Amino acid sequence: MKYSYYPGCSLELNASAYDQSAKAVAKPVGVELQEIDDWNCCGATEYISLNKLAAYALVARNLVKAKEQKLGTLVAPCSACFLNLSKAESYLTESEKLRGEVNLAMQAGGMTYTPGGLSVRH
Repeated sequence: MKYSYYPGCSLELNASAYDQSAKAVAKPVGVELQEIDDWNCCGATEYISLNKLAAYALVARNLVKAKEQKLGTLVAPCSACFLNLSKAESYLTESEKLRGEVNLAMQAGGMTYTPGGLSVRH
């Protein structure tokens, strides 16, 4: 079974052992983790308190990139990344106003967030 994989900044640097162990545990249980191409920081340092729109657009970009893989499930081992990704997925699905604002911001990069089709897991 294949899942989209979001390592986040921490797992790439100071928590690389966590990244290695997540991948090592996935393999024997038949899970293949496919890293999202060209992912960006999720703003886990609470960027949302500085600029809500920019923070949600930043996270939404990762959600769009994960949806492009068409695997249906996104795995984020880092708890802060998981929180930001799952919260954004939920809020953007529920709030047409927020989704419209985020999509307007993301148009500069040629991207649009569409709700559904992705389950974010920790």
